Parts: sequence; structure tokens; C-alpha cells
Amino acid sequence: MSGIIKTIGISGAVLCCALVTLAQPAATGSIEGEWIVTFTVQGQTVSGQMAFHADGDKLSGTVETVHTGRGTLQGGAWSHNKLTGICVFDKHEAIALAGELRDGKLAGTFRTEGMDGKWEAVRASAANP
Repeated sequence: MSGIIKTIGISGAVLCCALVTLAQPAATGSIEGEWIVTFTVQGQTVSGQMAFHADGDKLSGTVETVHTGRGTLQGGAWSHNKLTGICVFDKHEAIALAGELRDGKLAGTFRTEGMDGKWEAVRASAANP
């Protein structure tokens, strides 16, 4: 009888651990670090740099292009490999960003100055091997 109890106890512990593992949120990629970004709107492109820091689901960072100057990400959110936020600049209208990390690249859409566009970014370390 004690052998059956041990087997049930071990099986129960394994099942419990498996259920706890399944209940954990899906692992997401890291957005931390520096990125080279390209914004495209109405056939025009502009490149720049972005840097992100995630603290749980809160996202902060910076963005800079020749066109916009330096700005900061406000109200940023990072969850399940998706990001949202508003880039705020001193001398340019804000840019609302939405995007996703997929296959090591960020890509998404943005809205600024009444126009919608697309953006994509690669890690700075990948762009400059």
C-alpha cells in the first residue's frame, strides 16, 4: 500500500508542477536595448535610433531621427511581444506607435501629422556586425 501512496504522491507532484508551468505567462522576447528604425510614410523613409527599457509591462525609451530630433516614449506598454506608446518630441508632432517583435525584428504602424505609416527596426548590434 505504501508503494501506491508514494506513486500517487510523486505523480501528483509532477502533475502539480506541470500545471504550474502551464499557468505561467508565455515567454516573450526581450525588447531591451538599442534598435535601428526606419519609418515609411507616403513613399518617404527616414531612419533613426530607438532604445527601450521594459519594467514588467511598462515600456520606456527614446527615439531619434534627423526629421524628428530626440524624443521619449510615453505611456509605453510591452506585453506578449507587442508594444504601444507615444513618442513625444520638442519640435515635432507626437508619433503613436504600435508594433510587434517577431523573428528578432520589430515592426508595426504609426500615426503622426494626420498620416499613417509603417515602421520596422532591427537590433543595433545586428545592423552593425
